[in-house]
Amino acid sequence: MTDILDKQRTSLNATIDWARKIRSILARTLQANAERVHFRPASTGVSMIGLLPERPQRGKSGVENLQKLADDFDVLFARHCVEIEHGRITGEKALQSFLIRDAQAHDGHLAALNDASRAAGDAVDLVFVTDELVLPLETGKIVCDVLALRVDGGRSTPVLLELKDARNLTELMGQVQSFAPLIDKHADLFAELYSVLLGRKVAFDSPTEKWIVWPTAGDATDPRERELRERDIRVVGYEAKDGRYRFRVGSSAA
Repeated sequence: MTDILDKQRTSLNATIDWARKIRSILARTLQANAERVHFRPASTGVSMIGLLPERPQRGKSGVENLQKLADDFDVLFARHCVEIEHGRITGEKALQSFLIRDAQAHDGHLAALNDASRAAGDAVDLVFVTDELVLPLETGKIVCDVLALRVDGGRSTPVLLELKDARNLTELMGQVQSFAPLIDKHADLFAELYSVLLGRKVAFDSPTEKWIVWPTAGDATDPRERELRERDIRVVGYEAKDGRYRFRVGSSAA
């Protein structure tokens, strides 16, 4: 167990180093192109991820020469995120790109989810941090969907959001219940990663909140909301139509 924990910390430290390079080298590029690109740090480099609705999550991973990426951004973006074959667009990838695009249009805040929580009378303020973070396991690896920070009520709480375009409860529960404990186990390094990517000091006040986002069911309340709340999981339902999203945030798992 000690060995795999060390490998996870090594991976997180390397990811933090690449996050620092994103902040120092790609900040202007991101600011100028926030509606169409996201730069994702990993342990082995940086991924350029397109956010275009017709090409969601297409891009290039393992980029190490970030200055070249900044200098030749338009050419490289066109090559890897636009002028590329794209098969069937999955609901998960489209949703993921929408959430990131929405956050980058609102100073990092996941505005669509925040607005939906206020409409439900249980307001939160979530700030997007990063996505698709990979950690090694004894038997392979584990990947999260979206990492956010909850900053309302004077708290700084890490939030894990797992996305699915089908109501696959078993898979979603497995994802959030497997990854969230790793955030808490390595809270110091995750707080450092959050600090680097957000450009301000972050210190967690609470354990990781677990959220799942899946297609809406039920007229006013998700039929699995109570069951999930008892498992400390907050449920968000969504409807997608013509590239637009409508969210319904369930009551707090706390």
